[in-house]
Amino acid sequence: MSWHAVDAVDDAVEATRRFLFPFSLVRWTKLAFLVLLMGGSANGGVSVPAAPDARIAGFTGFSEVWELDTGGITPSGTVDTVVSDLVAGMSTEWLIVAVAVAVVVAAVTLSVVSLSLRLVFYDALRTNEIRLWKPFLGRLRQAIGLFVASVVLWSIAAGPIALAVLVGVAAEAPVGWEPIDTFAATVGSLSLGPAIVVGILGSAVVLFTALALRLTYEFVVPAMIVEETGVIAGWRRTWSAVSGEWAEVLVYLAVHFFVRLGTAIVEGIAFVITGSAVVVVAGIALLVVAVPLGGLGALVGTTVGTVTVVLVVLVAVVTLLAVTLPVSLVTGSYLISYEVATLGGIDSGLTLLHPDIHPKSTDHD
Repeated sequence: MSWHAVDAVDDAVEATRRFLFPFSLVRWTKLAFLVLLMGGSANGGVSVPAAPDARIAGFTGFSEVWELDTGGITPSGTVDTVVSDLVAGMSTEWLIVAVAVAVVVAAVTLSVVSLSLRLVFYDALRTNEIRLWKPFLGRLRQAIGLFVASVVLWSIAAGPIALAVLVGVAAEAPVGWEPIDTFAATVGSLSLGPAIVVGILGSAVVLFTALALRLTYEFVVPAMIVEETGVIAGWRRTWSAVSGEWAEVLVYLAVHFFVRLGTAIVEGIAFVITGSAVVVVAGIALLVVAVPLGGLGALVGTTVGTVTVVLVVLVAVVTLLAVTLPVSLVTGSYLISYEVATLGGIDSGLTLLHPDIHPKSTDHD
């Protein structure tokens, strides 16, 4: 008997080759951008202009706020003073709330953007065209739904763990809130048998929720792209495909573990080799600069030395990223190709790969 999860190991190699080659700098640059920022990564940043807009540059000397009184226009204080007064006028509690809200909004926004970019990558596998902006905007609604589903599933998975920790803490030292203290005392008074049952049930919840998360990102997302639907409809379609193929799913999970381990080893080797070379070259460069400056201490004790260290570090990071990112592109493309190839093998109606990429297609030249 042939297992689709096993056949997909070789199929993903061919699909990755067809997807990435022949080499195109523009194509690889766009795909590398997606791999760097798409769902699940913590990468992200905010660009800040290095200089003020030319239209307001002429006003940079005016740092004071002016007001009109009976004697004419007089300075009433600096902008910094006004801002400081506003901040001082806010209570500490409101300031904490404002910062917390800003952090949450930023985190949610970055997460949705990252997930939308992940969907763009799947869209590229489906169309064999690397487009960014239009698919990104078109997939935002799906990305929001995927984010909400992820938060719900993560909350369910973390619930039993958080509850166990809370009970353990409250049992040792009551928190002062009667519902929690009473619940902790009740759970703590359970005999061994019921306690084991509760533990097994909690573990089962975590296990099945973790499996649901895996299937959401590895099977439901491709189904959402193929069917052009949201998360719930994607789950219905995926469930209809895998509900009678649990042996296939179990084999897939086992094979996927080794596939992911192999890609992680390749990425790790590339990072270690490249990182070692970059560190050596950067160290030599700093030594060469330190000699005329008067020694290693001058690298942090002088302006020139500090600027040099910053520049060397920036060049080292960019170099490391430029060398390892193509490796991550290949391994990431292979891993996703393996996942969608397995799903397409289980249910041909959920085949995502474009005919020019699909390893079993005869349309590819």
